[in-house]
Amino acid sequence: MIQIKSVVLLFLLLPIFSTAATWESSESTHFRVYYREDTADPALILQIAEKFYDELPRITRHIPDETIKIWVCDTQKAFQASVHAPIQDWAVGCAFPLSRRIIIQNPSQIRAAELQLAQVLRHEIAHVLFGQYTRKAVKGIPLWFVEGIAIYFSKEWVPGRHETLLKKVFSKSIMPLHELTEKFPVSSKGADLAYAQSQDALRWFVEVNGSEALWAVIDKLHTGMNLNAAFGAVLGYNLDTFDKLWRESLPQRYPWAALLSSSYVFWGGVGGLFLLTYLVCWNRRRKQLNKLAQQEDMVDPFFRE
Repeated sequence: MIQIKSVVLLFLLLPIFSTAATWESSESTHFRVYYREDTADPALILQIAEKFYDELPRITRHIPDETIKIWVCDTQKAFQASVHAPIQDWAVGCAFPLSRRIIIQNPSQIRAAELQLAQVLRHEIAHVLFGQYTRKAVKGIPLWFVEGIAIYFSKEWVPGRHETLLKKVFSKSIMPLHELTEKFPVSSKGADLAYAQSQDALRWFVEVNGSEALWAVIDKLHTGMNLNAAFGAVLGYNLDTFDKLWRESLPQRYPWAALLSSSYVFWGGVGGLFLLTYLVCWNRRRKQLNKLAQQEDMVDPFFRE
């Protein structure tokens, strides 16, 4: 999740620093972790963070070499208070790219949400690095692209998202990408679909155009060009056309979902299933009756003369 801020306001940090005495910190080359005792392993967090930082030299060599701060909140309540922005209960991390700051829930909370610590950290760090690199244009970049980039860079994989996308392709209820420009749905299911679409849209972009084309778009954003113009310059068509082509590709890439989305095929399949079930049961019943008939025709030895 991302919240873009140009400056860090004092009130934003009050929930954190009001109890500054209870916080400890640990630092590495590019990161500093703030945590409460016994709620996080700072060495592990710094190790994950530095390793991921080294994976994106095409960005990191062009941004200021300043410390990225990671705050680990021990409870969801503390996390919500520290973020100081509208954020949903299902969220476990938040990034403020322009102030180089990340806030996450403590690792035990993240595991309870079935998300790995490394996955959450990489995702939020990707937001910061991408935001720093595209700071001239970052406020105008559609949210679906921002989240798609974070998922793509962090190599994030949430199996349930694939299932969510498949169901929506099946029911023909995919949201156009332009509806995900400024915000995602509030509900966890709606947000899950939005993340799934963002991930799939970026994956399809790379499958069709290659990773260098994606980097070309990102480099255009680095110069201050907006995303619509960047798509036009690199691909030769705008975001609306990309949205249309991407949605048209879904039935081709998920053929079973497309096939079952036809009401004739679906209800025909249901009818066929009932017919098959009836025939199996009828055949089984017939065999049982034949067996009983054969038993009745047999003469019990007790009655033989």
